[in-house]
Amino acid sequence: MTAAVLGKVLVSDSAERPKQAENGLVRFQDDGEDLAISYPATWRRIPSPDPEVRLVAGGTDESSVLMRTVPLGASVGPASIGSAKKLTDKLVMAAKRVKQLRPPRRVDDLGGLPGWLYIYTFEERATGQRGAHAHYFLFRGKTMITLVFQTLPAAQFATFAPLFDRLATTFDAKPAGRDS
Repeated sequence: MTAAVLGKVLVSDSAERPKQAENGLVRFQDDGEDLAISYPATWRRIPSPDPEVRLVAGGTDESSVLMRTVPLGASVGPASIGSAKKLTDKLVMAAKRVKQLRPPRRVDDLGGLPGWLYIYTFEERATGQRGAHAHYFLFRGKTMITLVFQTLPAAQFATFAPLFDRLATTFDAKPAGRDS
């Protein structure tokens, strides 16, 4: 996702509609994937041509959240989360000029799922500007769910980190069932 996408149009279709604003947040519920997360009511949903992207929402201040689901060939759960780190390391390092701001941290129960949290800066492809991500990789059976909280430029990350933490705590996922 590039920052240029953030200023575009609202999503106008789909059964995945945001719920009423509460405490300044809007609840996004994806019934097809049994996922939910909240984002600021001042942010706008942005369409994505990628069918794996369940949500992109951002503000005019170049901050955003992206939620993606990716099918995996094998089931990952708490017992195998250490092995999944090889995959998540590879995915993070695939971005251009990544600089990790701290070592990856294991997440044991975000939305009821195990995973990894990476915090890093990267070079934005379209502009060459440095951005920052708080990037969660969560595992539910044979599905990997990524939550990417982004700021552009990277210098804004410290300002938005408390908001990103708050939004992450609103994430919810139904347990694995159909895909484990």
